Amino acid sequence: MTQQQTKNLESNNTLHTHYPRYFDIDMRYYLGANNHQKGVNRTRLTVLIAIRFSIITPGIVRWLYGINHRLALEHLNRLEKDGLLRVVKTHRSPDGRVYVPTYTAAKFAEELMGIDVHFRSNKNPSLQFNQNNIMHNLINAFVMLRGIHNYHSDETYAPMWNGFITEPEFKRINNLSDTRTVDGAVRLLDGSVAAIEIEHSFKNKTARQAILLKYLASLRSRDYSKIFLFSQSVKIFDDIKRLHEQLFTELPERYDKKSRAPLLSESDAELLRASIIYRTKLCSEIEKMFYS
Repeated sequence: MTQQQTKNLESNNTLHTHYPRYFDIDMRYYLGANNHQKGVNRTRLTVLIAIRFSIITPGIVRWLYGINHRLALEHLNRLEKDGLLRVVKTHRSPDGRVYVPTYTAAKFAEELMGIDVHFRSNKNPSLQFNQNNIMHNLINAFVMLRGIHNYHSDETYAPMWNGFITEPEFKRINNLSDTRTVDGAVRLLDGSVAAIEIEHSFKNKTARQAILLKYLASLRSRDYSKIFLFSQSVKIFDDIKRLHEQLFTELPERYDKKSRAPLLSESDAELLRASIIYRTKLCSEIEKMFYS
């Protein structure tokens, strides 16, 4: 495919018209010259995280701002007192609690982002999010923020990407049935777009096949140019690779009933092999933060 054909595809792709405004939201934490500025910066970023990911926890705050658990709780409880957050106690969170945004937080985030926030408040804050997805959503938030806050050993700033779109945002702007809703997308430093997927559990071959075919459709339509997989477990990665290789061998021999074409061509298999990237870099960090 020529560069011009690629550009034409992207210009006709509605996702690409929406990506930039989300990628341009500054999600980097800046320390601030004094305590007042530090407080302002933390309030801004905490509210944006809560709105963009639906929840936030003391663990995320503790890691991101480099503070202890007590100070993280004080920060979140102060925002609760100010009417920006509400706390929900739950055993599904590593901290035993999560904080969800309020309508006031949604209006504040709208001002910060310049983007309308589709916010649905509930008298019972525990109904504002899916409790079954807490761990997944927290790992997702950590990975996306961790990519923004990446430094070399000499403390030189070296981000893995410079902007992201979260899963709720991706779902909102995506109305294509053959596009797999991913856990988010990031803008890499070269301007290309990569999908982010959090794999924290084992899946069977049937599920893997469905996911691969959705990836293929999205790669063909240039929704993103590669897929980064993150996990807390190298064993999960090994299992995914094993199933993928089986499917890359089997699917070219199986045919779609309607089109009578192979479910996967050899070139499709090569495209998927080249585009799916297993990011082991954060395995130990995710395991330590969420499973220790």
